[in-house]
Amino acid sequence: MIPASLPTAGEPAEKTLQRGIDLQRRKRFREAEFCYQTVLRTQPKNAMALNLMGTLAIEAEHHDAAIAYMEKAVKLEPDNAIFRNNLGNAYNVTGNIDKARRHLRKAIELDGGLIEALCNLGRSYRSQLEGDIAEGFYRRALAIDGQSVTALAGMGDLLTDIGRQAEAVECFSRALAIDPGHVEALAGMALARRAVKDDPALPLIRARLELPMTTDRERVVLHHAAGKMLNDQREYRPAIRHFAQAKAISGNDFDIDRHTQLYDSFIDTFDAGFFAARPKLGNPSRRPVFIVGMPRSGTTLTEQICASHRDIYGAGELATIRSLAGELGFDKLDPTVFTKAMAALTPAKAKELGSKYLDDLKKRNSKARLVVDKMPHNFELLAFISLILPNARIIHCQRDPMDNCASCFMHNFSEAHGYNADLTKLGQYYRQYDRLMHHWAKVIPLDIHDMPYEETVADFENRARGLIGFLGVEWDDACLRFNETERTVRTPSRWQVRQPIYSSSVERWKLYGDALDPLKAALGSVVDPG
Repeated sequence: MIPASLPTAGEPAEKTLQRGIDLQRRKRFREAEFCYQTVLRTQPKNAMALNLMGTLAIEAEHHDAAIAYMEKAVKLEPDNAIFRNNLGNAYNVTGNIDKARRHLRKAIELDGGLIEALCNLGRSYRSQLEGDIAEGFYRRALAIDGQSVTALAGMGDLLTDIGRQAEAVECFSRALAIDPGHVEALAGMALARRAVKDDPALPLIRARLELPMTTDRERVVLHHAAGKMLNDQREYRPAIRHFAQAKAISGNDFDIDRHTQLYDSFIDTFDAGFFAARPKLGNPSRRPVFIVGMPRSGTTLTEQICASHRDIYGAGELATIRSLAGELGFDKLDPTVFTKAMAALTPAKAKELGSKYLDDLKKRNSKARLVVDKMPHNFELLAFISLILPNARIIHCQRDPMDNCASCFMHNFSEAHGYNADLTKLGQYYRQYDRLMHHWAKVIPLDIHDMPYEETVADFENRARGLIGFLGVEWDDACLRFNETERTVRTPSRWQVRQPIYSSSVERWKLYGDALDPLKAALGSVVDPG
């Protein structure tokens, strides 16, 4: 007997698709897919079915499949604004900004009242730190429908990015008044301000966690939001339990042994002799500045100090270096592929790669004397940077290992940060980072400036002056007022860098007692040399 939720023989395609849409809204994705595929078996060029299969693929984070389905739908019906919007959103998710904007603009041209397209275009500009342009699109969406929860939550996130917390909280409050269980608004509210005792958002988060319809992905977001709010309320033990639940749900198969092998290959291959044999490769520009280190080590604070200077542009976390290293096989699973390609790198190719990076910086900002790339994990690629940009300057942010790792654990990083899956793996990963950075310090022919977090907050002006002096530009008093600098910041530290310098994060790990014992054990000699 066929379940009532599934299509019956001879059912019209439109009815089957609507059945699938209803199932998808209830998050019954397999049954929805059955409905869409039922239509495609007899009508392989049904544009709506192809589009809906694409939306399912997005839900499952199968982005290449989503784009393939949606491209077919758009090709069949190029003037369908909804199809264009969905395809633009898929390209947004994958970071293909140019294609995303092309399709989203076309969607708005076809239907100026399509709020989803306006919000997706706002999200696109927000991702590139163009907050003023993003705000314009969100305001257009809200002018059409001031009750759009999607637009309100998106505007709230943007306002948090650009440091207008009070307005952000108002947007999230409006969204939650309309939909008290809206996950993005609940998470945004948790991050936009410090939670007080009996904060009304916390019961809303707990209620949403109890709903059977809440997906695992949403539970991860909500547990992180609850943990953050409990931290604010100084309820440290319950907070760490929520963070641990989030990690347990998200899970991860991060292979620390394979990662260790990768660093082994770097240390074995990239020694002082390797660089001595390649002294004049790459593009000689002195424009690029790289801030590296573990996430949550003070990288955003350091970038904000730099970006407050009149001659320095903060570009945020750029994926460009990793993408260029991919041309040499860095993205391959075999750790020896990249080292062999680096050894065979020709002067012409090194200069080409360096120039590509500089072209990307120029697209983001063509005027500033220096441009800061704050992708922390570029610490892995300092050998590559030294060959393609030999005059780049490196700022290495460091923080107490226990504080650093505990802070990482309390943030909802992307799957790319798989080492953050549990406290033991996180500690093991930190040890490998520490080992590699000690190696680079001995052999890399780049100027590296250390920024210890604890010393920075204890002696801020001297550390800030030393940083700006290292970059070779005249001192600018605005660097001391970094928290007043108006710019878009898209990292977990975006709230903190709007505050004056504070030291309450130093030795914060001690508040969690024995809950962090697995981390301390995994860090081993990094925290206990004896």
